[in-house]
Amino acid sequence: MNDIVLSSAWPRHGVPAPERRTPWLRDALAAEPDDGRTPPLAGELDCDVCVVGGGFTGLWTALEILRRAPGTDIVLIEADICGGGASGANAGYLMPMWARFSSLLALGGPEEARRIGEASAQAVDDILAFADEHGIDIEYRRGPWMWAASSPAQRGSWQSTLEDLHRAGIEPLRQISAAEARSAIGTRSHYGAVLDPGCATLQPAKLARGLRRVALDAGIRVHERTPLTALRTEPGGRTRAYTTYGSVRADQVVLAINAWAGQLEDLGRRMVTVASDTVLTRPVPEALAEVGWTDATSVCDSRRRLNYYRTTPDGRLLFGKGGAGVAYGHHGPSTLWGQPLRPGELRRQLARILPDLASAPVDAAWTAPVEYSVTSLPFAGRLKSVPGASYATGYSGDGVGPSRLMAKVLASMVLGVDDEWSRSAFTHPLSAWIPSEPLRYPGSLLALPALRAVERREDSGRTVPPLLKRLVSVDPSMFRL
Repeated sequence: MNDIVLSSAWPRHGVPAPERRTPWLRDALAAEPDDGRTPPLAGELDCDVCVVGGGFTGLWTALEILRRAPGTDIVLIEADICGGGASGANAGYLMPMWARFSSLLALGGPEEARRIGEASAQAVDDILAFADEHGIDIEYRRGPWMWAASSPAQRGSWQSTLEDLHRAGIEPLRQISAAEARSAIGTRSHYGAVLDPGCATLQPAKLARGLRRVALDAGIRVHERTPLTALRTEPGGRTRAYTTYGSVRADQVVLAINAWAGQLEDLGRRMVTVASDTVLTRPVPEALAEVGWTDATSVCDSRRRLNYYRTTPDGRLLFGKGGAGVAYGHHGPSTLWGQPLRPGELRRQLARILPDLASAPVDAAWTAPVEYSVTSLPFAGRLKSVPGASYATGYSGDGVGPSRLMAKVLASMVLGVDDEWSRSAFTHPLSAWIPSEPLRYPGSLLALPALRAVERREDSGRTVPPLLKRLVSVDPSMFRL
């Protein structure tokens, strides 16, 4: 029998206590409270497909399988509550994948890169239409996403992407001047940007909880507060998923566990987990109007450990930054929850970029784990040791829209369909890898101070010594959102 035993630390120690819930999740639970339909699993169940993980990937995948194969018996188990992980803690950016076009091109070639880019743009419309159809108030607003330079050193960071898009015959991103980038949100710290007009922002936890409701209404059996502890291939080829107080036997298992996937086989060498710090202010619509930020423009800058900032429909400012900390080993996601790890740095970046809003009263602040793949793209496959188990992970800070695409990939794999999704670039083997422990964590501790020194110099417009530049000549995606 093939089997995988998961660490006792996974993922229950990573589950936020109720007092540490993000404001997104608190509001979502108030809007759609616990209805008693998702008790912890006790005993043994039998089904066609067992989905592990109640975030965007798991819920979209369960619904996609049911859409394609009505009558499929699906059980979904979630260690915490649906939306209790990254799906309820992220910044709520719903975007196509055009900014990652160069990575798509390298992995799949021009035709595949264009196909996925167009599918990701369609996914934005599909997700918003789904919310409207099912009465899920996700507080969405259509608006452009801005890829900005928040210091002179960041200017032109997008140039190679624009060139790759141009060679492919598509122009989804529009370059704008420094003056336009500044006036759009009322900052003096933008030095140029590109815009993607096909984007939106939303309340992510409300989408996750709404997906949960739709899944339950469709007949999917959901068990929250049910952590997976082991997988085992049984005689006859079926897979049993063991939990704390029961088990599920299924023809196929889907692992939609995001950052915790690093504990499985060699997946930890294809991704690294970092912390992202976020602050959400109380409503300050007058202050936003005074600086001229009155629309739904959302922004990411081009720092190695980028800053991201947007507003909400009720006039709050959300400001965050990636690369606040690096997790040790494969249990790291369990340690990257709670209060911001580097609150001083978060405040300094806010004051540098948006000084007129830096004194806005804070409603909540949190940190959460983000898993980055070696390609900066999500990836999917089957476990070697448990062939009946498929996985998807590696969203690299951009999972709201791409999770809809990965659901198509996983559904095709589970249903045994040979199509453009089961053969997509997301399923191509990754040749690059990241050093494993015990080298990874000490290496990151040595590199991060040098990286921060480079960023401080760039933020202030000072020259970076060549030796210091070489010390941080790593893939910038490792420290992004």
